[in-house]
Amino acid sequence: MNNDLPTGWATVRLADVLREPLVNGRSLRTREDGLPVLRATALRPVIVDFTQIKGGDWTADNAPSLAEASDLLVSRVSGSRSLVGEGALVEVPPHPTVFPDTMIRVRVEPSLVDPRYLAHLWNSPVVRHQIEARARQGGAAIYRINHGDLAQILLPLPTPGEQARIAGLLENYLARIDATTTRTRRAIGQADELTLTMSAQASLGRLSGADRVPGHLPSAGIHDGALPFLPADWKWTRLENVAEVTLGVTKNSRRQWDPTDVEVPCLRVANVQRGRLALEDVPSIRLPAQRAQAARLRTGDVLLTGGGDRSQLGRGWIWEEQMPEAVLQNHLFRARITGRQLHPKLLAWHVNGFGSQWCERNATQSTGLASIGLGKIKLMPVPVAPAAEQQRLVALLDAHLAALETVSAAAERAVSVTDRLRSNLLQQAFAGQLPDAAYPLGQQELSP
Repeated sequence: MNNDLPTGWATVRLADVLREPLVNGRSLRTREDGLPVLRATALRPVIVDFTQIKGGDWTADNAPSLAEASDLLVSRVSGSRSLVGEGALVEVPPHPTVFPDTMIRVRVEPSLVDPRYLAHLWNSPVVRHQIEARARQGGAAIYRINHGDLAQILLPLPTPGEQARIAGLLENYLARIDATTTRTRRAIGQADELTLTMSAQASLGRLSGADRVPGHLPSAGIHDGALPFLPADWKWTRLENVAEVTLGVTKNSRRQWDPTDVEVPCLRVANVQRGRLALEDVPSIRLPAQRAQAARLRTGDVLLTGGGDRSQLGRGWIWEEQMPEAVLQNHLFRARITGRQLHPKLLAWHVNGFGSQWCERNATQSTGLASIGLGKIKLMPVPVAPAAEQQRLVALLDAHLAALETVSAAAERAVSVTDRLRSNLLQQAFAGQLPDAAYPLGQQELSP
């Protein structure tokens, strides 16, 4: 912690400003019509979100741990070091609400610490660095923080009046940062939606002025729905007629380890998103060399999801040899175009639009998860344009989508800037260097 604090400031331990001892919440059974209990997601930055609740097996008369105004609730456990110990302030609870055993209640003496000041300080780098240094990793990669560790957290405190002034300034500045971030994220979302809309329209021939005719396919005993109209020189067919479709590999934990096996990257459902591949975290799997070679992905393969949330079935994108020797796990499909009948991008754009809706109609639901089998996915209706038209559409869309991607990347960089600005603002606020309210945010420099 910075010891170079302004005159009138002091560094104190949390233990020295507590009004009551630190208290864990209580574990309780869920009951739909019971007293509201906060979920872990209620700990939003700074303020507790009382819409994030579930029913618990308590009543207002016997509830042992109600959240009250000015309490700071702190996350006691998390799967992430960056989230354990995060805190949020209880404003006026809309109804009696229990806090669970995954949270610790902090009640400070208000004559010493302004609760609003503490809530902002708690989420600043000044306190976060201390918490992350003290967090312990237990079983199942869970991080924990205990009462003893929290009690030793050092807090930079000015006078109560100055605390209130800083909290007010921070709320003004942070509200403006949040508004900018919200607008920027909305623009990113709109660009993503436009990308999906344009690509879906292109895959159905809707970007040209050609005459269109009703779509038709012989029944295959599934729910095709009404097929969209296509240009007269296009045709509908089934996926199995334009691509070799295979299921990913199944991990066999009972199979004995063989020294001749090879270890290869194995993509999961989470790695295959709508219109992109998320390859930051790809596990590996050991397979017989021959099986690994047969399942290996090749450039141009279209990857499709076959299990998970119903609305996310059939999403996918194109493999471009990002990882040598990679394979898919068994909740994913590989569609490999045969005979160059269809450009992979047109297929990928189609499955993320019409194809995703078709999968949702034809999925099987069990135990909260949806899935679609290999036999069904092969029957997905697919539009096929003449070869020259395919090339024209891909070139046209690539140009438009590249421009949209450039805009989105710039917006993502802007969000990163606001994140850094927030961190710098909090860092300087609790070093006694907060910009004066007379200066519009951004006109007075915040040092990096």
